[in-house]
Amino acid sequence: MSKLQLAQYAGVSVKTLMSWCEPYKDELATMGMKPNNKVLPPHIVKFIIAKFDIDIE
Repeated sequence: MSKLQLAQYAGVSVKTLMSWCEPYKDELATMGMKPNNKVLPPHIVKFIIAKFDIDIE
């Protein structure tokens, strides 16, 4: 899923979504997320959805 798609599900901009993720940047980096990635792997999407209670259905 792209950052844009995930941000749209959350009802925010990509910039806001990434600012929400800032406190978790080390953990996300360990999981393989890079700041310039436009597409997020499924395990990172699941992590972000769980942290911020985003409904993607």
